[in-house]
Amino acid sequence: MQDAAFYQQEYKNLQQLRTSLQQYKTLYFYGAGLRGEEMLERQKEGIPFWRRPKAFLVTDKKDAATVDPGRLDGIPILGIDEIEEFPEDSAVLVVAMSFYHKEIKERLARMSCSHVYYLTDAMEQLLTREFLSAYLSRYQLPFGFLPFGEKESVDPRLYANRLHTYSVMCERDAKTAAHFSAVPWISDLQGGASKANKRIAAMGDDTGENISDQNAYYNELTGLYWVWKNTNHEFSGICHYRRRFESEAAMLPLLRGEADVILPLPFVVGQNLRNYYQHWGEAAYYETMLRMIEEKYPAYYNTACWCAAHPVFLPNNICIARREILEEYCSFLFDIVFSVEKEMAACPGKKQSRCWLSEHVSTIYFLQHCRDYRMFFSKIERCW
Repeated sequence: MQDAAFYQQEYKNLQQLRTSLQQYKTLYFYGAGLRGEEMLERQKEGIPFWRRPKAFLVTDKKDAATVDPGRLDGIPILGIDEIEEFPEDSAVLVVAMSFYHKEIKERLARMSCSHVYYLTDAMEQLLTREFLSAYLSRYQLPFGFLPFGEKESVDPRLYANRLHTYSVMCERDAKTAAHFSAVPWISDLQGGASKANKRIAAMGDDTGENISDQNAYYNELTGLYWVWKNTNHEFSGICHYRRRFESEAAMLPLLRGEADVILPLPFVVGQNLRNYYQHWGEAAYYETMLRMIEEKYPAYYNTACWCAAHPVFLPNNICIARREILEEYCSFLFDIVFSVEKEMAACPGKKQSRCWLSEHVSTIYFLQHCRDYRMFFSKIERCW
């Protein structure tokens, strides 16, 4: 299989973008968030796609939270209002998400900025896949990649009584539900149903064995816990309210016996996972996680340390896996998360660190087993 025509064209556009930017003496990146960090990380890992920018431009410097205030990896962060004019031999590459492109375009137009280029979300995902393919090969991590945008339909008879996943959503997410088309292999599951004021899904995570009342801290994990304890499909897992696998084609390798696990395309974060976690939670949670893994699952500890020092990150706790793998994964995940919470019960700070930490535990689990199980990455469709 190959990428759908749209992504093939976006890849051509990406190559043209690379060529176009070479003609300018000075390059600015618009956007100093996680994407900006990702771009720099790729360069530091020896897989560059363009040179380092002279500066990062942002709409509001207060939103640019970095370890070194006003700089990102030593490169200055400038509010767009600080720029009086752009030199004729300079270009701006907008690396912020496509959601923000219209607003940024209007702002740059008012400044008579002539040479502006946009990195679309599709281009960014193609870049990520290109980087990951090289990076994972370097470390002999045998993951596969499913094509982008492949819309091959699947006969329901192939997955009936075999494969089913659950889209975890809570009350405030009801408005996003219409973004996705209904498909028979995904059921909506209301997270935090035990404390909800309104039912938004026919199924809730508050039946059977559950941790529904902890949803405010664990987010989609209350749904994953419910799936683990109360279902028994041959293949199962979760997506959630803003993110799901782009196509039914993600199921096919599982149903054909060619894969054991389907995962979302990883992020490439700035620096490493230990530092990345500190964007969201307290460092003490991360260090306690490492200690719990060393004490309870010593065979995983080297992988945990590798992840802490590297930039590959599996987001959102999304997966579809064979039942026995899902059982093993959830047993490991919840044991570590609950153990960390017990250790950190008296620690002040963001209790939601529990959920943010879980994505790191998931990353460790799947990298630990990448040589034991056949794992493939599939593109995620997002509703922002």
